[in-house]
Formats: sequence, C-alpha cells, structure tokens
Amino acid sequence: MSSKQINIFLTGVTGYIGGSILTGLLHHPNVSNFKITALIRGDESRVKKIASLGVTTLIGTNDSHDIIEKAASESHVVIHTSNSADDIPSTRSIISGLNKRTETTGKPAIYIHTSGTAVISEDVRGKKGSNTVYSDLDPDKINSVSDEQAHRNVDLLIINAAQANPLLKSVIVIPPAIHGIGTGLFHRYSETLAALIRAALKRDKVEMIGPGESKWSYSHIDDSVDAYIILLDQLLAVYGPNAKPDAKPSSYLTTGREGYYFTENGQVSGQEVSEKIGETLYKKGVLKSPEVTSFPDDEIESALFGPFSWVLGCQSNSKAERLAKLGWKPHRPNMLDCVEEQVDALLNDAKNGDSWNRRLFGQDIS
Repeated sequence: MSSKQINIFLTGVTGYIGGSILTGLLHHPNVSNFKITALIRGDESRVKKIASLGVTTLIGTNDSHDIIEKAASESHVVIHTSNSADDIPSTRSIISGLNKRTETTGKPAIYIHTSGTAVISEDVRGKKGSNTVYSDLDPDKINSVSDEQAHRNVDLLIINAAQANPLLKSVIVIPPAIHGIGTGLFHRYSETLAALIRAALKRDKVEMIGPGESKWSYSHIDDSVDAYIILLDQLLAVYGPNAKPDAKPSSYLTTGREGYYFTENGQVSGQEVSEKIGETLYKKGVLKSPEVTSFPDDEIESALFGPFSWVLGCQSNSKAERLAKLGWKPHRPNMLDCVEEQVDALLNDAKNGDSWNRRLFGQDIS
C-alpha cells in the first residue's frame, strides 16, 4: 500500500537553524513523500532560491496570522524556528491552525517548537553560577522555573494548548549555544561565536562578559539537526498519517507538559571561548595580542547584540538524556574546535567585501 503524503510546514528557512533543518529534510530518505511548505519574508531572490529546491513558499512574517494559521491547518507537522522562542503571535497562529486541523480530522497534529536554554539560565553576568543541572528526563524540574524566565511565556502557551487539546502533540526542543557552519542557503553562522568574533574585530581586542567563569551548554548545528529529524521520525511513526493503528510511542517520546528535549553535547565557559578566539585571531595576525579582557558593562549591549547580549554571561546547565534514549548520538566537533572555521568564514566575508556588513555584522538574520 502506498504511503500518504506528509505535509510539513517549516518557519525560519532563511535562518541558521531553520535553514539547516530544511537541508536535513531535503536529504531525508523519505523526502519524496514530503510536501514542505516554508514561510519566507518577502525577498524575491530568497523565495526563488527556496522554491527551486521543490519547497512551496509562502511570503509573510511571524505576524501574518491568516497565512500561518492556514498553513498549520493544512499540515501534519509544524516545525517552528523563526524567532520562535520569544514570538507569541506566530506561536498562537500555529496553535490555532493545528487546533482547527485536529477538530476537522479527529487525528493528531504534530508541533515541534524551538525554545532555548535561556529558559533555565542564571543571570550571573559572567560569574560562576550554581551547579544546578536540568535534565529533560525531569520535566517537573523544568516546569518549576519561574514564569518570568526568558522564553517561558511561549513555552507555557504551547503546554497549555496541548493540555487543552490531547490531539495536539507538541514537543519543545531546547537548544543550547549552537556552533558550526550551518547548511542552509543563507544565514549559516552561529550567532554566539560570530558576535564575539566580530566584536573583537571591531574593537581590536577579545573580550568576555565579566570574569568569564559562567558556563554554557553547546551543540553542533549538524547534531542539532539530527535531533530534530529523530524527533520528527519518531513522532510521525506514532502520530503521522502513515502510523500503524497499533503504534505506541516509546516511553521516552513524551509530548505536552513532559515534552522537553535538550540538545546539548558538552559545556564550556565564556573565558574558554574568548581565549580560543584570541588565540586564533592572534595566530592569523589579525590581532596584536591574544589577551582577553572583560567588556565594560556599559558597552556590552552595543558591542554584541543588544539587551539579549547578557545571555553570553549566563550559567546554563542542561543534559540531553531523553534524546539519547531515543537514539540521538552527537559526534561532531565541540565548540572550541569550531572557533577557527568560524573565524575563517567571517574573515573571508570581510575579504570579499560585499557581504561584510550583511553577514559579519548580523543584519540579515532570521
């Protein structure tokens, strides 16, 4: 018996995570059975490039409620990556569309949402944080964080929607600081590393937030994409249009209030990252010294990426134990080992000139 077509609605395809996920979907062994629809801001050249991959394109933004709601209502799966961690309007539109779908079909709909580890972070301004570790095998601990934490308002919106509609099968992916060169067509850089590198290039010195003692979890972009694909496959096997009638989820494939999935594969301190950047830029003759100093507090936001810059001074301890139980096996290089390729990519952009302002200074990011 032939398989039914699987409709996938993906946001953020011109961005770092979303673009890399799109590449992962297009290389999926079952891609011939996928109908992928992507939401893209109205740039004709981008739309044409994405459409040339066989992707259905919708022109709109996260505020395009009717477009998003309709696309979600026509999809078996929604994967949200476009400023998804903090964007209430787009999340509401997706939930509304998926609720309409389940009401019409009487069948499950899958929502894979992208949050971030800022939801569990400690604002320690670069100082040493606590030893508190959050595991995705302990959703109660994650659910105990303050409602005022970053991203939490959006996460709660999804959790409450899934509780109200048992057919809405939602999972919240919580990536840490992601590194590595992405595989999408457009924005391919880790903003975490790129922000620190371009600040060093602009200011002729390498800096960190505070003493650099706080630590972040990290994950390679390719390992992160693997995590999304594993979740997609396993959710489809149980809740998708081709799921067998007697299919039952693994006890580790949880949704709704228990459906958290970290994607970390290690931890590093702000000082270690900045020292590696300094070492690399000095070795390449770009800086006169590898020495690392601290940003003046009143210059951090202008030097990096605005008010959210302080996240680079937070403590964030996560463990991706649930995904490991589902077969996720991250194996790409760690963050420190990826610093040099990130430096080379940004320096190459600077050398080429035409993409310096747009990419090195982060003005074209989804």
